[in-house]
Amino acid sequence: MPDKQVIKKNPQEQELGNVTVSKEVVAVIAALETIKIRGVVGITSGYRGKSPNILSRKDLAKGVEVWMKPGEAAITIPIITAYEVGIFKVAEEVQLRVKDAICSMTGLKVLKVDVNVQGIKFKEEKKKIKKETQKETQKETKN
Repeated sequence: MPDKQVIKKNPQEQELGNVTVSKEVVAVIAALETIKIRGVVGITSGYRGKSPNILSRKDLAKGVEVWMKPGEAAITIPIITAYEVGIFKVAEEVQLRVKDAICSMTGLKVLKVDVNVQGIKFKEEKKKIKKETQKETQKETKN
């Protein structure tokens, strides 16, 4: 499948030229929308080991898989959820918001958004991860 997708809306717009969207752009949109959702602790690399690693903010999109064909996309997002929230509810919210964001920002038709819940974190673990992420963000801001 191609790494980039040409989006064409109607004949008048084609006269202006093509709009091309890469898989990486779709992955970034999906990742950023996902981490905004209450109950999502983080995105993983997709590795299904004993304890999947949560990706840092700058690497979030690396865990998101995107398949594209003309005018369409399918996405798989591996996540860690918080114990306190309903897993199904969080996954469904990820599906809806990611689909809406990609459709509105790129014009691509989203065929499906698969969410793989690869783990759950408890409050104590969540606080530790949040502190690490904040430190990481501060380092990135300084650089």
